[in-house]
Order: sequence, then structure tokens, then C-alpha cells
Amino acid sequence: MSEKIETAPAPLSESWLFFRRWLADPWAMGSVAPSSQALRRRITREIRREPDEAVVEFGGGTGPITAAILEAGVPADRLYSFEIDPDLARHLRARCPAVTVIADDCRKAPELLGETLCGKVGTVVIGIPMITFPLEFQREVLDATFRILRPGGRFLLYSFMPHSPLNREALGLTGQRLGFTLRNLPPASVWGYRRAGE
Repeated sequence: MSEKIETAPAPLSESWLFFRRWLADPWAMGSVAPSSQALRRRITREIRREPDEAVVEFGGGTGPITAAILEAGVPADRLYSFEIDPDLARHLRARCPAVTVIADDCRKAPELLGETLCGKVGTVVIGIPMITFPLEFQREVLDATFRILRPGGRFLLYSFMPHSPLNREALGLTGQRLGFTLRNLPPASVWGYRRAGE
């Protein structure tokens, strides 16, 4: 069997789990429902990696994006998902058992992934609602992102805002909206960013 089907079916309680976590901390969740199939397609279409490179996800949640990345052909042993919420991390491990799920702060990614992976990540997918966090937090997440990305690598960020969720000038980024879908709750955009000058 190929790597692309190494996921368990999403349990019926997934939406309820997501909604409960949203009730507990709506700013951290950013959405009232897991990502739709349309949004998953928009994200996986933009993932880039060489055969020896990994894909890293910040904010795996209940795992719809994680599962979609696997189904798009990224081998499970080349996919790492950070999810700081212990309940969501447990759920994500059950849904995608072959993926390395790291129940810790994504800002520690360079240390937790180690030297063998730093600079060998083709794409970072950020599912954290960055716009709800202060600029200093955003800088720390982006510092971790660029420390693990290969030189010139791009990271993806999905957002429910009609404009860039990151202040490109303040954060030293270039970026553009790569896609948009109305078929998500709420409607969502996928943005791609690089360091300015790369």
C-alpha cells in the first residue's frame, strides 16, 4: 500500500472536538470548523519539496490538512506536525498514526527537529491564526520557520481574512494570495510567503 492512504477515517466526533476546543479558546483555534475539502486541495496544490525534503505543519488541529498532505503523496516519514493542544495532538496521532506529531510549541521546531532536518524542509504549512497573535509572537514563529526551511523556501499560511494576515513590511516578507475558496467555513485564502530579497 502506498504512503498516501496512511490515515484513519476521521471519527464522527471530530467536529465536536474542534468546536469544544474553539469554545475553550476561540482566538487560538481561529475557526469554528475543521478545514474543508476545498481548502485542503488549495493548500496541497502549493506544497513544494524535493524527495529528500520534509514538510512541516504548524498547528495540525484535528488533522484534515495533515491527512490531505499524506493523500497528496508526501510520505508519512517526511511529514511532521506540531500541535500544542494535548487533546488535539492525541486525536491527530490517532487519525494519522504514521506521522510524527509533536505536542509542543512550534517556535521550538529547530531544536525539536534537530540539525538533520533544519534546512531540509521544502514547505512549512501554518494553520495557526497568526493575525490574532502579537507581532513578537509572529516574529518568533517566522524565525523558527526560516530556520527549518531550505534556503529560498516558501511557507504557506491559510487565513479567513480578505487581506494578508501578516504585515509583510514589518516582518520582512514578500508574499501573495495563492488561492481562495468560498467552500469553507468561513471562506478562506491560502497565502505564500518568503523572506524579502530571496
